[in-house]
Amino acid sequence: MQNVMIVDDEALVLLDLVHTVEDLGYAIHSESTSVEGALASLENATPDLALLDIDVAGVPVWPVARELTNHGVPVIFVSANLSHQELCQEFSGCPKLEKPASPADIGRALQMAGDTKSCAA
Repeated sequence: MQNVMIVDDEALVLLDLVHTVEDLGYAIHSESTSVEGALASLENATPDLALLDIDVAGVPVWPVARELTNHGVPVIFVSANLSHQELCQEFSGCPKLEKPASPADIGRALQMAGDTKSCAA
């Protein structure tokens, strides 16, 4: 069973994503409401996949995304703002879902990302 890291600063959105991912048959590697917490969760184990909000309490998630893609972990960005320059350049190959994303969309993105090694350009 693949395990998924989820990062979102909105507690209710995070909880909804956790339940959606579990309902889709995945395990939770970690759930974080901050970039610092997400980076700390990578010290012990690496997830198989990641769902990342981009603006995490005013801090861009790019350090987490870079750490994950450097380790070959596929990243899916889930955000209300998908116009960031990094998404067009550095992370152009990563799946992107606009909030609010449906469970079906999340499931398809996880399935597709799970079939790849990484998504960084």
